[in-house]
Amino acid sequence: MRRARKLLFLVVGLACGTAGMVAQGAEPADAAGALAVRAVAEQNRVVVLVGDREFTAYRFGDDLKYPHFYPVNGPLSGQSVTTYNTEPWPHHTSLFLSCDRVSGSNYWQPFHELKTGQITATAPRIVENAGAKVVLSDVAQWAKPGQEPQLRDTRTVTITAPSPTVRVLDFQFDFHILQDLLIQKTGHSLFAARMNPALAVDGGGTLVDADGNRGEEGTRGKTAAWCACYGPHHGQTEGLAIMQHPANPYSPAPWFNRNYGFFSPTPVWLEDRELKAGDEFTMRYRVVVFAGNHEEAGLAGLYAEFEKDAGGR
Repeated sequence: MRRARKLLFLVVGLACGTAGMVAQGAEPADAAGALAVRAVAEQNRVVVLVGDREFTAYRFGDDLKYPHFYPVNGPLSGQSVTTYNTEPWPHHTSLFLSCDRVSGSNYWQPFHELKTGQITATAPRIVENAGAKVVLSDVAQWAKPGQEPQLRDTRTVTITAPSPTVRVLDFQFDFHILQDLLIQKTGHSLFAARMNPALAVDGGGTLVDADGNRGEEGTRGKTAAWCACYGPHHGQTEGLAIMQHPANPYSPAPWFNRNYGFFSPTPVWLEDRELKAGDEFTMRYRVVVFAGNHEEAGLAGLYAEFEKDAGGR
């Protein structure tokens, strides 16, 4: 399986002209100031670059609990605004989708224990490459080792750099339920980010939602359209925002936020969710990685743009 994935990425990379080094420079891709992006296929990950600088990487493999994005580099510093397996709660892995308490399976924790459940990438692919955007896709199976999958998701991620200080990742997860499932109430459900400790509230950073509420005390349990976390970072101010699309089931979901740097719109926090075999639904999220504060980054406008986008429905 691992060799097949590597060959798949290499074939796609060659077809898209990305098997070797990318061209140097970060010249705008269009007159509006958007920067050129491209993807490079590597073993068990695909790296996305803005100009000649690594922005992020989609990481997958048979030894991982779930696929995820790491690093997620700030547009000015070039250093990750997220963290990887950091205490407390080292099962939080940068930018990820997962869930625990799924009919006896736990796809969330612990990160290095696969027997409780594993989300496995089966078809990672570079769909569109170079120029104004990169589009990645994958089909992820959710199963305990040796057992039939409980569900799968087909995921599509579109990555752009609309300005020198903003990066955007648009996620679409199309879920296909393969068995009757009961997801019990949990704060660990679906899309989440774990920030670099220096950007967290406990490290001197700012956590704010779309309604102006701040910190864990002000945002936790609220149903805002988006939340952002930012702070001083290698001589710059940088951060990351998660936006939930209003057409998502259970939207807007309440936020499960922590001052140490975790935040997540969490649709199974307050009540159980029953799903039936054959059910299908779509969840969409926009992630904005930005320099400056939430107002300087124009998060309200980026959300309004996302809100109007009907996506792949």
